[in-house]
Amino acid sequence: MIIDAPLQLPGQCSYAIFGDTEICRRLQEILAVVRPEATFLGFRSDTNDRSADHLIVTDLSIPGAAELLGQRDLQAVAIFPVPLGDYWSYWEFSKFALERLTVNGEILVSEQNMAEIQGEMGRVVADPETGAPSLRNSSYLSMQKDQIGEGIDKILEVFEGLSDDASRENFSLLLTSPPREHWKHYVARAYANIQYFDYIDFSRCETVLNGGIFGGYELPFLVARLPVGSTVLNVDPLGHDPLTEYVRPWVDSNIVNFVEHRIALSDYDGEIEISLGVDGQVSITSNATEGIETSFFPCRTIDSLVKEICPGKLDLLKLDLEGADQMAIAGAVETLVKNRPQLALSIYHFVTDFWEIPHFIMRLLPDYDFYLEFYSFERWETILYGVPRELGHHPSQRN
Repeated sequence: MIIDAPLQLPGQCSYAIFGDTEICRRLQEILAVVRPEATFLGFRSDTNDRSADHLIVTDLSIPGAAELLGQRDLQAVAIFPVPLGDYWSYWEFSKFALERLTVNGEILVSEQNMAEIQGEMGRVVADPETGAPSLRNSSYLSMQKDQIGEGIDKILEVFEGLSDDASRENFSLLLTSPPREHWKHYVARAYANIQYFDYIDFSRCETVLNGGIFGGYELPFLVARLPVGSTVLNVDPLGHDPLTEYVRPWVDSNIVNFVEHRIALSDYDGEIEISLGVDGQVSITSNATEGIETSFFPCRTIDSLVKEICPGKLDLLKLDLEGADQMAIAGAVETLVKNRPQLALSIYHFVTDFWEIPHFIMRLLPDYDFYLEFYSFERWETILYGVPRELGHHPSQRN
C-alpha cells in the first residue's frame, strides 16, 4: 500500500517501521500523536518481517529498503515517503506543533498555540508603526482588497469553473476569510494529504513533466505513486544539484526514470536572467529586489521541449516555478491542447496568479474538471488541479 501522510495510515491497525534511523524514529513520534489508536510493534531490520499489519518503508538509505518498493501493491508493506524539505508540510510543522496538537477524532490547535507556532516559524513581523507583533499582510489575500477588486470578473468566472464544493470553498476562503480560518483549514488538512498529490489519477501518468524541483521533496512520492518504468522530466535551472540526501536514494531506485533537464521554462527559447534566493533557489519573484544576485540560464518553452523529448505523450504537467508559472503556461498552449495532460499548477507566487492562471487555463481547456487546494496556513502553496473529462476520473474531493 502507499501512504502519503499520517492520517492515511488505517486507525485500527498494527504497524512496524523498517529501519531505525532518525527519520524512522521521527515518523513514529508523529504517528504516535496523530494515530494514537494504531499499535506500534517496533523497528524492524528484516525485509520479510510481517508481524504487523503494515511494515512501513520510509527511508531508502537503509539497506534492503529499496527492494520493498516492488511490494507496494501489498497491504502488508506500506511505502510511506515523508516530505523533507517542504517548509509547509506536516513534517516541518510538527517540529513546532506536535506537542500542542489536540487529537480527538480530528486534529486541532488552539488559536493561542497557533500564534506562538507562527512566531517560532518566523511568520510574524514587527508592525512598522507600533512595533507590535503582526502577521504579514502579503501572506493573506483578504488583505489585498484593491487587487481582488480589479480582478473580480475573472475571480467570479474561476469560482464558477471549479468542479466541486470543496474547491469553491477553498477559493472563497483564500480570497475573503481572516487568518484564523486559514489556520483551521491547514491544521485539519496538514496530516491528511501532500501538495501536488490530490485529485490526480497517477495510474495513468507514464510521462510527467515536473517543472521546478529544488530539494525535490515530491520525488519520493512520485516514485511511490507512478507506474513502474514511468519517465519524469525534471526541469530546473539547477538540475538535480540541490536534491536532499533523503531524496537521492528514491531517485536512484530505478522504479521511475528521472531525466534531468538543466533549463528554465519560459514563453520563449533562449536565455533568461533569474535571481538566486537566500535559500539557493532560483526565483523571478525576487528579480526586482535591489542587491539580489542574478544569473543567466538557458530557457525553453514547454511546447518545444515536449516536441523534442516526448512528442504526442505527456500525461501530467506539474509546475512550481517561483513566479515563472504564467510564462511557462503561455509557452505550453500547443502541448496542453494536443496532449491534454492532467495538471498540478502552482497559482500563488503573485497575487494575480490566483485568478489569471486558472482563468487562462479554464478558457483554454473547457472540457476539463478543475479543483483547488492550498497547503499552507497562509496563501502560499495553492495548487490548481486539472483532469481531462475523457479520463472518466471525477474525484468528489481527493484521490
